[in-house]
Amino acid sequence: MMMTMKETETTEFKKSTSELKSGVVSIATILNKHGKRKLYFGIKDDSTVVGQMIGRNTIKEVTQAIVDNSENKGNL
Repeated sequence: MMMTMKETETTEFKKSTSELKSGVVSIATILNKHGKRKLYFGIKDDSTVVGQMIGRNTIKEVTQAIVDNSENKGNL
């Protein structure tokens, strides 16, 4: 399934949360530069939706990783 969205200066795609470190670096850079951000897991760089099964703590871990690595913590 192809999405109509594509990566931009404020939108980043990652295939899965196994790319969390890279995603955090990207989203922190985007947030610090633009003050707005979008990060999608379960989507490949070419916009192909691959989906992802996540565990109970995944959303909390992703959120905390982003907060811990962002200068604009009040804007998340």
